[in-house]
Amino acid sequence: MSLLWKAFFENDVEQFTTSSLSSTLTRIELNLKDSSGCTLLHHIASSTHEDAYRFAAALLNLPLVDLYIQDAENGWTALHRTLYFGNVSIARALLHRDYQNAIGQSNTGISHNALGLIKIKDREGNSPFDLYATSIASRDIRHDTGVSLLPGYADADDDAESEGSSHASSHVPPAICAKGDELWMFGTNKNFNLGFGDSDDRHYPERIHLKRPDRLLKRLTGEHSNASSPPLSINASQEIEDTVPALIRSRRLLIQDVRLAKFHSAILTTDPEANLYVAGHGPGGRLGTGDENTRFHFVPLLGDGLASRKVVDVGLGQDHTVAVTSHGEVFTWGTNAFGQLGQAQASASIAEESPKQLLPKQLFGPLKRERVLGTAASLVHSAVYTSSSLYTFGKNDGQLGLVDSDARSLATQSIPRRVAASLFTSNISAVSAIEKATICLLENHDVWVLANWGYAKIAFPLDSSQSFLKNHFLATRYNAVPHHVCKVTSGGDTIFALSNEGEVFSVNLSDKGDSAPVSSSTTNPSKIRGAISNPQRIWSPRKSQMIVRDLDVGQDGSIIICTDAGVWRRVKRVKVRDANAPIAADHKPTFKFSRIPGLTKVSAVRSNIHGAYAAIRNDCDVMQTQVNVDPKSLWQDLYPLSPFSDFPVEEEDSETENPRLRFWTPSVPSNSIAAITQAVCQMDDAEIARVFHNKQQSQEVDCRIGTTRSKIYLPIHECILSARSLPLKKALSAFRTEYFFAIPGVLQIEYDAEGKTLILFQDLDFLTVFNFALYIYTDTLAEFWLQTRRPIAVISRYRQIRTELLKIGTHLQMRHLEQSARVQTQPPKTFDKDMEQAILEKEYFAHGDVEVQLNDGSLKAHGPILCQRSPFFAALFEGRAAGRWLSGRRQQSQESIKVNLTHIDVKTFEVVRAFIYADQGEVIFDQVYCQDFDAFLDFVIAVLAAADELMLDRLSQCCQVVLGQHVNMRNVCQLLNSVASCSITTFKEAALEYICLNLEGMLEH
Repeated sequence: MSLLWKAFFENDVEQFTTSSLSSTLTRIELNLKDSSGCTLLHHIASSTHEDAYRFAAALLNLPLVDLYIQDAENGWTALHRTLYFGNVSIARALLHRDYQNAIGQSNTGISHNALGLIKIKDREGNSPFDLYATSIASRDIRHDTGVSLLPGYADADDDAESEGSSHASSHVPPAICAKGDELWMFGTNKNFNLGFGDSDDRHYPERIHLKRPDRLLKRLTGEHSNASSPPLSINASQEIEDTVPALIRSRRLLIQDVRLAKFHSAILTTDPEANLYVAGHGPGGRLGTGDENTRFHFVPLLGDGLASRKVVDVGLGQDHTVAVTSHGEVFTWGTNAFGQLGQAQASASIAEESPKQLLPKQLFGPLKRERVLGTAASLVHSAVYTSSSLYTFGKNDGQLGLVDSDARSLATQSIPRRVAASLFTSNISAVSAIEKATICLLENHDVWVLANWGYAKIAFPLDSSQSFLKNHFLATRYNAVPHHVCKVTSGGDTIFALSNEGEVFSVNLSDKGDSAPVSSSTTNPSKIRGAISNPQRIWSPRKSQMIVRDLDVGQDGSIIICTDAGVWRRVKRVKVRDANAPIAADHKPTFKFSRIPGLTKVSAVRSNIHGAYAAIRNDCDVMQTQVNVDPKSLWQDLYPLSPFSDFPVEEEDSETENPRLRFWTPSVPSNSIAAITQAVCQMDDAEIARVFHNKQQSQEVDCRIGTTRSKIYLPIHECILSARSLPLKKALSAFRTEYFFAIPGVLQIEYDAEGKTLILFQDLDFLTVFNFALYIYTDTLAEFWLQTRRPIAVISRYRQIRTELLKIGTHLQMRHLEQSARVQTQPPKTFDKDMEQAILEKEYFAHGDVEVQLNDGSLKAHGPILCQRSPFFAALFEGRAAGRWLSGRRQQSQESIKVNLTHIDVKTFEVVRAFIYADQGEVIFDQVYCQDFDAFLDFVIAVLAAADELMLDRLSQCCQVVLGQHVNMRNVCQLLNSVASCSITTFKEAALEYICLNLEGMLEH
């Protein structure tokens, strides 16, 4: 044994491996503790040395090593220590060995519960992952707090959606909105209500996959196309012809809420329509699909009643369904045996053939002018509520809240009936329904129960001794909210209430309070008090991570809750009581809370009383919020191409009469448009002509512009000029075939003495042409007409410049230039939009001087733009030779310069080229069509690799943002490996934090 310890402390992996293979090592030697109470495995698990994993792997290969030993100081196992010190590889090896022990593949001879390593708690009651959660930096991994999941939550996005109404205020906010990324279901599946395609029960949670209908995808595509203007459409897969872009088809589907009943289930999403999905047993019409066929998987309801409507709340009875739309409308369908659909029926008794409604049908009558907010349903009745009123209908067993003199004689209430308004001193926040009672939670946090032909307010023990001590020991809390009930739920004969401090209370119902005959009247509603038990606290958190966020009623009156530490279910203890043991010795309760494995980051839980469960998982938003894109830089990148770069602006000299002190900062930067404007105003025509003559000699351009009044010509790039004006683009295209073109009274195009294109404006001031060229490159104007402290002749000339700009903007269809000159303001930034429209036409690249040879073809581009936008092309074309090798080649041949990038596909480089010209963000992928979602991710990674090679950092960020929107626990490692070599490390840093926050779930799966 000493050889193993010596080899480990001397960091000799080979000697450690050799010694571990010795057959003389016994169990006692391998698990011996040192003076600090730690075994060798404990020391290896807490080691931060780079070879720690090799030591652990060698030691874990020995079957006699005990994983479950706890140290003497803290009661930590090896898994506690490895998670605390961040040794993820060792933690994974420990869990794998624990799994082998559970299935009997490791001959350890150690008796322990299956997968019990993660359940062992230290002296402070922390499991390994509880300890890990306290060791990482504090971060809010939830989109919303627990309170926002409660009834009355208003979603700003949902309120802003338009569904045919001109007023957003007419929309009903969702009663509950979990906004979950994933839905997991498990439990009893005899009636196919879990939606897995079979009737097999699920002992462990499995994820539900929903598919949006084609009608909804088309609407989302249309809305997205109207909201954005993607520069190009790319079909990345030649085998398909799809009309829905990959981003729309793979858009994350957010779960709003889930409802479970005995024979069917319903799922609500946040989509603007077709957001109600159902599955389960079909006979009776409870699914609302228009027939009585069973649906083995979740399908969206697309019937006539709910067409183009969004459902914000749904209530499930055993044989019927009630839905509330975003406009406050109520729809019901299913079996109407007890009048629970709210529709008049011929008989109040159960006939041999119960009336059925196979499609959703809207309720009118008393609800016609009401704006319904939510609903609830039980086996025999339904309830809907507005902000101030409650309506009930169905079988009257005293739970409808009818306290009139003839309440007991009314067997069935077939149409919605309003409960006495005097019962509610505040607006209604939520309603829950069971066969014996209807429970109302008011906005003032009072809980009222309607049962046994009466009503009563439940007084929960919120001000207990524990809360009293808590409030006094934490007297320094700021903005402390009073302890109150924030949610109620019910099932069977039990009512559960959740407080804002995470405590859970239970109330039981019985029939002992109902002793009057059916024919007697109800004049004393206080008789219900005998049917309601005193509230009992069944969960009180001792740690912050054990505060209950949501709960629901499960099988046999049990409960399922979710906390930051996981999902827990109240189950019976497995251990059978010893009949020979005294009663006092068996002090453990019959029930315990057992954690459900594999569920982390759960924001809401749902269940029914027959054993089916659902959990809505709300993933952390690290990848969505921490992967960002830099602002656009198209104007700054292309400004050096303009004739105004390095424009001589005179600096104040210390020899002048008013020298500027060294520590003064000039109010106008020397390279700003205002500084250039001031410099031009101080120059005469001869000085301006000298400046731009030097620019012509230093810049190699293919076009010049000027005016018939002056011999000063400005060098300009034809590829930029044709992108800014459609008439100019057509004129230049016609000039190439006819060698002369003119727009009467505006301009003429011809060749100059050097054989370059010359555009001459007719009878314009040179400063007008100067302003026009400035607008072409920078989307700004030199506002000469604001120079009022000049001679009258100069001021008149400057005013004429503005009139001439109006003329140019009108004839060349440059709307923003014309409007800016008219109202004397700076024009909006539209350079990128104009480039977007220009690159959509292939003719724009016909005269490009660079031909990029790709894997499956070639694409043309313009060298000056490539060099300014990509450091790769700048170094390739200009580099140390300053572009002289290209100048000689261009003089000898008119052919395009060929660049070999044959390792890149044409479709990939089309996105790269579109980014170079238009500087688009992540919307550049909006019109990419792929065969499936994996193909789309592969395409984005290919663009990312090309962007990294061409040193396009902003495009790399855009690719990483798109990838970050689709990261989950199943693909984060693969995507991280694909992006790890990229020079932009934003995605990598966010992905590592994502893994850190989801480590428990990733290791458990």
